[in-house]
Amino acid sequence: MTADVTAPPTRSPQHTELVLGPLDRVRVSVAPAPMASLLSLVVDALGGPRQGIAPDWIKSIRRGLPGDAARAVIPMFDRTGALLPACLTPLGIDGAPVSEQLARVADLSPDDLQQGVELMSPSDPPPPWRNALRHPQKWLNLYAALLSAAWRAYAPIWQQSTALRNRETERIGAAVVTNGLDVLFAGLSNRVQYQHETLYLSDRHPYRVELEDRPIVLVPLVSGSAASVFNLDEPERAWLGYPVPGLGRLGAGPPQATTDSLTLLIGPIRAAILRALDRPNSMGGLADHLAAGPSTATYHCSQLAAAGLVLRQRVGREVRIQRTPRGDALVDLLS
Repeated sequence: MTADVTAPPTRSPQHTELVLGPLDRVRVSVAPAPMASLLSLVVDALGGPRQGIAPDWIKSIRRGLPGDAARAVIPMFDRTGALLPACLTPLGIDGAPVSEQLARVADLSPDDLQQGVELMSPSDPPPPWRNALRHPQKWLNLYAALLSAAWRAYAPIWQQSTALRNRETERIGAAVVTNGLDVLFAGLSNRVQYQHETLYLSDRHPYRVELEDRPIVLVPLVSGSAASVFNLDEPERAWLGYPVPGLGRLGAGPPQATTDSLTLLIGPIRAAILRALDRPNSMGGLADHLAAGPSTATYHCSQLAAAGLVLRQRVGREVRIQRTPRGDALVDLLS
């Protein structure tokens, strides 16, 4: 499919590389794309790669799907990947309304489907698609019905996420205006790494591509904690979908407002850690300062280290943490 939806790695991860180049030349925007989130959820619900989606969401989607439509689409998924051609994945990065994107799918012809499958698999259609292409119009009708039913079940969840998505747009804006894109990229998700002007995206079929003069579009996904969808090959842009921060708190009320730019950019716990490191401290000392467990302090320090904001050094039986010059500059700039 056009968007790469793969299973989280279970052993040593492989990574597709997106070479960004100097960050002061990178153009970044954010796109609210409900269909990208919906497709991530449908993939998981029908047996595709796990996306870390809440069980009650999965049950809600499955209850709303027509049985015959689900049976027609399930063979296209397994736990390692999703076999859908680009014409069937209207991810809505262009901002088109969901109703319009669903209408595009409903208007596809058998020839459109045939061409899409050929582009996806030029040599020979995978076995599930051989069966679908025997009755292409029937299969298309079932697929369109499945997406429409899934959206009816998912639309209330998407609406509930408005405050989270608005908060993420503010966070991305803060990163842009404070030259904090490196910090933003380093903390997008546990399936994304940033080092040396390059994004490393967890992928079972890795490759390497340069951003060049294209913008990068960030797509906060309201689906699961392990959701990862991206397309780096479009000529006009590259885009990357990742879990919107705070997804686990959805439904517990709007996110707490803050005027603190550092907290907005890296979150309250990591902001507290950076501010506490006016002088080096031990991991245990930081845990006490945060009133949190050692594993929590270790996790967040690891993320800060990946962003180049702190250094960790073992001294005897103790791990000492200190801010880097980049960490000092960020605290000074955003405090």
